Formats: sequence, structure tokens, C-alpha cells
Amino acid sequence: MTDRPPRAAANARSGAALVCALGVTLLALAATGCADDTAASGRRQPAARADMAADRDGGKTLRLGEPTSVTYKRGSDHMRGALRVAAVNVRKGTYAELRTAGVRRSDVRSTQPYYVTMAFENIGGSSVHYPFLNTPTGLKDTAGVDDQPLITGDTEVTACPGKDPDDFAVGAKVSLCKVFLVPNGIRPSVVTYSTGDDTNRPVSWKVTR
Repeated sequence: MTDRPPRAAANARSGAALVCALGVTLLALAATGCADDTAASGRRQPAARADMAADRDGGKTLRLGEPTSVTYKRGSDHMRGALRVAAVNVRKGTYAELRTAGVRRSDVRSTQPYYVTMAFENIGGSSVHYPFLNTPTGLKDTAGVDDQPLITGDTEVTACPGKDPDDFAVGAKVSLCKVFLVPNGIRPSVVTYSTGDDTNRPVSWKVTR
């Protein structure tokens, strides 16, 4: 076989080098484009803002009505957000009010209903869809026991409305109520709230007499 002329071989090598250089350039541009898209995506979906919620009051006991910032986390779908939360008040309910939700006296025998009202504000950078804001609300009594929330299915207690919004937009505020059943002769002591990894260090609010 006849060898390729030196000039032709040189041209071939130059062409191959040009193709390789072009390929490297295109890869670099593609990588830069991906990085830019990622950064832009981060700006459009500012999850980092949600991570900035202080959670500084975890493990502390606050006064009723005193707000605090918490990082909202829902483990089932890794949803994150930032909330400002406060336990507003705790008041005694009646069985007559529970009957509107189909609760029978025999179902709650030896207990006294109490209504816990919570205030929520979305201080994060994105909406929280189907947030279940009130689910982490808890109530401890003077015996140190976690009192049981009243489960009524789809029917709400009219005197204690607690239906979550389907979409909790940025800057939105809402107050929600939750019914707890406290054993007779025992009083509520502390309202608690925790989500995600902070369930062992909930924010607490002292219930005043």
C-alpha cells in the first residue's frame, strides 16, 4: 500500500485536531449551560431559603402567642418549607359542639375536649402543596402525658375549624384549630409543634391558666 503524502497526512492530523478541539469546546459549553440552568433553577425554586428557617427555639418553651420560625419537612415526599408558627390559645370545648361532628358522648367518656388554635405563615420561597400544617401540633397535660387528638373523619367541629389549605402560598397566613381530649381532672400544660428531624426537640408553648 502506498504511503499517504506528508502534506495530506498533516492536513488530516490538523482536521482531526480541529474536530477534537471543537468537541471539547461544545462539551464545555454544554457543561456551562447545565450549571447555568441549575443556578437558575435554584433561583426559581429557592429551597435554600426554606433551609434557612432558624429552628432556634427547638427544645424551648415560649409564651402563648409568641411566634417562632421552623423548618417544615414532610418525609413522605421530601417536601420542605419555612413557617412562622405560634400557639395562639387553648380553650375548653363542650360535648354539644362535638355532636355537630357526629361525636357521641360514649366515644369520649372520662375526657374533656380542649381546642388548640395555631397560627401559621409561609415565610419560605415556595408554595407548600397539601401541607398538613396542623398535624404536628401536640398537647401535653399536667401529668406529662401526650393527650389524644380527636379524629372526626371528614366532618369538622364547627367551633374548632382545622381544615388545611390545599395550597399554602408564599406569604400566606392561616389559623387552624385542633381538638384534644384531656382526661377529666387534668389540665392542658404545654402545646408542642415539630416536623421532620426535630420531633425530639419540639417548640413548646406554656398553657396559662
